[in-house]
Amino acid sequence: MDILIYQKEFQGKPTNKFTYCTLNQRLALAGLLSLSAFSFQNQVYAADIGSQDANIITLNDGDKITADRILQGVSRYGVSNEMGNTANINLANDVSITAVDSARHAVGIYLGGDNSVLKANRLSVDVIGLGASGISIKGTDSQTNLGSGSSIRVENLNNTQGVGIELAYGATLKADSLSIITKGDSINGLNVQSDKTSADLGSNSTISTNGTNSQGIYIFGNSSGPSSLKATLLTIKTEGYNGYGLQLQDYSIADLGSGTRIDTFGQNGIGVLNYGKITADGLTVKTEGAGASAFQSLGSGSATIGADSHMFSKQAGGIVTSGNGATINYLGTEDKRNTIFSGGSYGASAQSAGAKINLAYTDINVDRDGEIARGLWVLRGGYITADHVVIHGADAVTGVYAMTDSQIDLTGDTTIHMATSEGVAITTQHNDGYAASRINASGKMDIIGGILSRGGLIDIKMASGSQWIGQGDSDQINGGFLNIAMTDSHWSMAADSRVDKLVLNNSTVEFSEDKVGSLLTVGDLSGNGSFILRTDLVGDGVDGYSDKLIVTGSSAGDHKLTVLNRGSLATTGNEILTVVETQDGVATFTSSSQVELGGYLYDVRQNGTHWELYSSGAYVPPSKPDPETELPSKPDPKPPLTTSADAGANFLNIGYLMNYAETQTLLQRMGDLRQNGESGNMWLRGFAGKFDSFAGGRLSHFDMKYSGVQFGADKRVSTELPLFTGIFIGQTHGSPNYRTGGGSTKSDSVGLYATYMANNGFYLDGMAKYSHIKNSFNVRDSQDNRVNGNGDSDGFSASLESGQKFSLNQLGNGFYIEPQAQLSFSYQGTNNIVASNGLKIDLGSYKSIIGRASAVVGYELPQGNHSLNIYLKTGYLREFSGDTDYQLNGSPESHSFKGGWWNNGVGVSAQMNKQHALYLDLDTSTGNKFNQRQMNGGYRFSF
Repeated sequence: MDILIYQKEFQGKPTNKFTYCTLNQRLALAGLLSLSAFSFQNQVYAADIGSQDANIITLNDGDKITADRILQGVSRYGVSNEMGNTANINLANDVSITAVDSARHAVGIYLGGDNSVLKANRLSVDVIGLGASGISIKGTDSQTNLGSGSSIRVENLNNTQGVGIELAYGATLKADSLSIITKGDSINGLNVQSDKTSADLGSNSTISTNGTNSQGIYIFGNSSGPSSLKATLLTIKTEGYNGYGLQLQDYSIADLGSGTRIDTFGQNGIGVLNYGKITADGLTVKTEGAGASAFQSLGSGSATIGADSHMFSKQAGGIVTSGNGATINYLGTEDKRNTIFSGGSYGASAQSAGAKINLAYTDINVDRDGEIARGLWVLRGGYITADHVVIHGADAVTGVYAMTDSQIDLTGDTTIHMATSEGVAITTQHNDGYAASRINASGKMDIIGGILSRGGLIDIKMASGSQWIGQGDSDQINGGFLNIAMTDSHWSMAADSRVDKLVLNNSTVEFSEDKVGSLLTVGDLSGNGSFILRTDLVGDGVDGYSDKLIVTGSSAGDHKLTVLNRGSLATTGNEILTVVETQDGVATFTSSSQVELGGYLYDVRQNGTHWELYSSGAYVPPSKPDPETELPSKPDPKPPLTTSADAGANFLNIGYLMNYAETQTLLQRMGDLRQNGESGNMWLRGFAGKFDSFAGGRLSHFDMKYSGVQFGADKRVSTELPLFTGIFIGQTHGSPNYRTGGGSTKSDSVGLYATYMANNGFYLDGMAKYSHIKNSFNVRDSQDNRVNGNGDSDGFSASLESGQKFSLNQLGNGFYIEPQAQLSFSYQGTNNIVASNGLKIDLGSYKSIIGRASAVVGYELPQGNHSLNIYLKTGYLREFSGDTDYQLNGSPESHSFKGGWWNNGVGVSAQMNKQHALYLDLDTSTGNKFNQRQMNGGYRFSF
């Protein structure tokens, strides 16, 4: 056997050549070499050398090999070992090999001998040729160790096969931080093939290819033993048409460790094509280009991809299985979720019988620019399980899709959001000749989009906290069904829906918000749930319509109906409309609250096996009247008003009562005017009170606190004529209370008056007043929604009051009695209110004529320049007019203020120094319309 030994020095002289020695010369030579190693080791240095082809090769650090020989007239090579010869090659550290030949195949290193060994560290191989191989290990059970930081660069100048590193026949490769870069068509970065061949790329290795039909790593074993790859933090990048990042054929194993990334650029590329077995954690695969899918397991290929993994396919599918036994386990965790993005036809798809995908804690996003696509897609017997998945789909994307006898099972927390609620979240497809496909889902769900059974079997069990916005529909073809069971969940119907079984456990079904008249058809209904419906009782003015629930099979359970309030409807309170139809009438339906429609209240009642919406204003005549018997006429019943109608219409009462509180009597306005100055008076009055126990017919349950202030001044016309003329202004505030809320009111007024005070105790007082009233209310409707409204109106009033004082003792001293009479007229203008719920309340104008007959009994006590007057008063007042009306969305209603009431009071008035007067007056009124308590107090300065 020959040994190739490279000598840089021999006997102290540089030789820069290789010496071939026979076996008999080896010992002597070995001794010389040993001596040289001890004597001249500091003088050994790197050299530029040519092609090497011995069985044993040992180089020094930094040697540079430039290929200058042709192997068998075919290939230019850097280092070669022929078949049949076991090689032991040590390329030391930082050795570089360059093989360039534009006319033939070029090889950096070729090992053909069985059981050969190649060692290197930080090796650099550069190969360019018509067909190029960086390192080719073909010897059976050969071993290659490239240490750390080696790099292989290969460029193929034509379309013949090329490779960065090739292993076969049980060969092994070990390296760390290896870099393989290839350029050219049909060239792979790393080939691991034949039986029991393996490559261990350690950590942080990179493989990059650029060219058509090129692959980053290709692994192929056989039945004698699988080929394998092991790596962690591996990076693979391929560019060019039909380029694959990683391809595993049958009998192949790849352990990609953690943090591996594969990027594929180019049309029809594949990130990972797997017929073997792959394991990885934190794997990232990204493909760009038309038809470039991320991860495929075909045949019997299986893959288990752990947490924090990410699949991205810009224009094709995310992950797919096809073949009996093809499996992908794509398993994220709660803390480290996996993701799939697809710009193509699917996110994850199992496409044949025996093909399976298991997903856990995975987020799937599909966006195909408005073209048809699916998040999860099974066909031809494929099967997908998905636990704690999130699916988002753009326009035209279906979230979960099963066809041709396939199945999908969803468990855990499931989120499926389509672009709109009109999209399809879950569906099956019927195909003739195939059994019905199946979709089962259980757990907490957040779904936007329809659930549609098209010849399929869909069973949905929503756990507590679930919500669904979309249409449910079953065509019942091929024995298909859609069964929905909901616990503490909410379904917002986006369109008319059909469900074969609906089980509600403390759950709610809300009909479409977009239209009135949606229809939910249920085969069998059970449990206890709530239905939220919308209605238009008025419709086209002849026939109203409403959302409706129809149960075609069996009904059971106790259910609530919430018909949403609609203040904008022009109802009359006489309408009846069916909202639930059942065949057996076994289930019960009760209204969760009274319903405010227009200005009237409605409720729900059973009629046979159906349930209908009605108001107490609806009169149902006898079903079979006796034609010979004349039935007495039945007056139309009055339906109850809504809270907002009651509050708005009570503006009528507010205006009436505010004006009454402001006007009243001369005594309340200015006290004892007989204690007046010779020229005139200035006065200030404050008052406060409350109206309650109001019995305004349909406008009842109303009370109001109020307070106000008035300021006036008058002047005596002449000394001879005790006639005073004056002007006053005032403002009054009120706080009305309604059935379910309150409001505020403010009245601004200005007036003129004239008062004649005769010396014999007779007086005559006339007053005219203009006022502007602003009102607002804020109440809760029957379903606890806030409703508010406001309005204003103008009014005018005039009063004429007369009285005669009779002293029982000396005039101005002692007891007296004073009969009084008053006639008041007022007019209040119209008022138009539009409440926030759409109710339009039009208040008519009205006229009021109030007559009063009363008497005052008092005691006067003069003391020099001071005097004191204490009195009691009583009287009766009556409203002679006061008829008015109002409309609720055009429906007329009438109202009247007519009635009478008693007024009683007590007061005191004191004058000091003939200029200053103080008075206090307490009043109470009790009548058939209202009760009143009022306190008046004031000060008058006479000059």
